[in-house]
Amino acid sequence: MTTNQNNTTVTDDLTLYGLFALFLRNWLILTVSGFSFAILALVWSLGQPNIYTAKTLLMPAGDDSGGLGGLAGSLGGLAAVAGVSLPEGKTDNTKLALELIETQVFLGEFIEENDLVLPIMAAEGWDEASNKLIIDPEKYDEATSTWVRKPKAPRKVIPSTQETYEELKKLISVEQDPKSKFVTISVDFYSPYLAAKWVDGLVEKLNESIRLRDKQEATESITYLEKLSQDSNVQGLRSTFSSLMEEQIKSRMLAEVRKDYVFKIVDPAVVPELKSKPKRSIIVVVAGFIGGIIGIIIVLFRSGRKAYLASN
Repeated sequence: MTTNQNNTTVTDDLTLYGLFALFLRNWLILTVSGFSFAILALVWSLGQPNIYTAKTLLMPAGDDSGGLGGLAGSLGGLAAVAGVSLPEGKTDNTKLALELIETQVFLGEFIEENDLVLPIMAAEGWDEASNKLIIDPEKYDEATSTWVRKPKAPRKVIPSTQETYEELKKLISVEQDPKSKFVTISVDFYSPYLAAKWVDGLVEKLNESIRLRDKQEATESITYLEKLSQDSNVQGLRSTFSSLMEEQIKSRMLAEVRKDYVFKIVDPAVVPELKSKPKRSIIVVVAGFIGGIIGIIIVLFRSGRKAYLASN
């Protein structure tokens, strides 16, 4: 162990006071390291485009459309006596919608219907003054309206709907409160106006897609029940089939007239005024902290090295 009192090392004193004294003597290293990382993080964060988040709060509209959910119970033993096989109840539309919004088919149609390939695959920022997207010239030449990017195989120069779907899926967030069952759909994007527009479009398309599905299902159920009624010789069954057809007619009518078929909008999407990320202040603070930790490691390493050389 070294006896040089003017050069206390980690091996000389591992107490809290000894470490504090060591760090105090090397304050310049710690300060430079912390500030260097913070400055680098600030420069990096300033180069990152602002991202805005638009979101909407939705309440499940509920399934008050009747349907064939209680068909087996309604018929009871009569169905077994008649020897007929009846369809099962309809799926929970809320669960269906939450799964549907992440599928390639649904988002692929949304991309094509709204011409989203260019904004999603070529935008690199947003000009607030002109309210226009900033297009990356290395990906898309606006002067000639042609794609100029150089993707890795098997990707093509012109982005496919599948590739665009993969990028769009990263921008969408869907959450459901386990207690209230309320659903929040949000979209992150450079343009706050497009983010809000896409959120509204997604909700509208979800309602419309499932509305049309249920309308078609009700129509097919009516046809199915009409056939069962015609083929049945049991008066009780024919009466039951007629009642069920009335339910399906109501279901079809509801699908025709109700706009908020799956979700009712509680809090509509608005154009956000403030960015959601990057959180530059947090980035700088965290980077400065990491830089300080690295500075401490450097001081401890140097001190340990000096102790090792002194002991040999």
